Amino acid sequence: MPRTIRDLMPSDLEFQMFVLDELADGLIGQGADVLKLTIGVTELAMPQTVLDRMLDKLNDPEFVRRVYPEGLPELREAIAEFYNRRHRTCVSAANVIVNTGTSPIFRNIFQLLSGPEYEIMIPRPYYALYLYCATLAGAKVKFYDIDIDTKRVDMNSFRRNFSPERTSLVVINSPGNPLGNVVTPDEMRQMYEIVDRRAYILSDEIYNNTLFYDEFHSALALLPEHKDITILTNSFSKGHRMYTKRVGFAILPEELQANLRVIQQHTLLCTDPCYQYGMIAALGDVASPAQLTSVYRSRAEYTTRRLTGTGCEPVAAEGGFYAMLRCGEWNAARGFASSKELARDILERVHVAVVPGTDFGVPDDLRLAFCNHRYNEGIDRLREYFTASVAIRRPLRTQRVMASVPSAGA
Repeated sequence: MPRTIRDLMPSDLEFQMFVLDELADGLIGQGADVLKLTIGVTELAMPQTVLDRMLDKLNDPEFVRRVYPEGLPELREAIAEFYNRRHRTCVSAANVIVNTGTSPIFRNIFQLLSGPEYEIMIPRPYYALYLYCATLAGAKVKFYDIDIDTKRVDMNSFRRNFSPERTSLVVINSPGNPLGNVVTPDEMRQMYEIVDRRAYILSDEIYNNTLFYDEFHSALALLPEHKDITILTNSFSKGHRMYTKRVGFAILPEELQANLRVIQQHTLLCTDPCYQYGMIAALGDVASPAQLTSVYRSRAEYTTRRLTGTGCEPVAAEGGFYAMLRCGEWNAARGFASSKELARDILERVHVAVVPGTDFGVPDDLRLAFCNHRYNEGIDRLREYFTASVAIRRPLRTQRVMASVPSAGA
């Protein structure tokens, strides 16, 4: 029996990050002072050198007509050179493909490498995109756990859930979203040893230039002998501050690049060449990611200082754009069925928009994005909420503000 749209897009997969962001916008439209800690779109300005490069090409009538489904040759070459120089890899432009961010790359790779007879392994907590793309591909999802307290990979769960016969793809995310954990070189080597070349391994490196305390280790640099099963994904959205410009890339074996190129010839056609050309300048900009990392590390540490002991306990992030709060006991004590209800109550009471952990496989918890110049004020409001002597649930005005936006699972 053919699958229906309900099978592919169940209501419980709706991305609550956007739901809460839109609820917040509804309140802002009514004049409320709402602080949004929802989407990982930095408030820091795009690097001027990148903007100048884009504007220069936007005024070139010939350049704006350039169409390369797999990405501009100049950018693909620059990406390969950057990884070879910065991360000590050995790749060429033939290993690189460019798309409008990494999200469509994930979708295409999952559909290319998996299907109903296969399994895809993803970390838990996970970024919601992984689960959704696996669902679209019809694959069975298996989880390996990240210990939230220690932020270490649970190798027993990894061994238990990897199947030599059925697992076609394993996803690693470091630094992780939402947890902010960093997979160590030893952990990565163990994961490759368990897989033993029987599946592809995709390393999502989108937060590679936002580590707070350690040096980043790329999978291709650590394990060059496994280049033929390694896929790297990365983007200019995060450390380079260009979320809405939608330029991401993958470094992967040439045979996979060829397959993805054909897919993009039919479904993408091109990524904006002017934006792509600006990204060449971004690759030479070390200062902008370093400044962002310094700012976000300070906010992460402020979160830990201010919210520890409040009942919704922060997990100290090691990198990335987010802090996670563990709220299971808080929810149980106050009758919240999940963090979806808690997030809406917070928005109603103290006008701070956060993301329910239901998006990430941790339904009792919350995720906070560091991306607001008033972030610390948002943390102070959350501390006030969590430490209030009385927390009694009441009907939420926010549910009426955005009546056209259904909650997941409704």
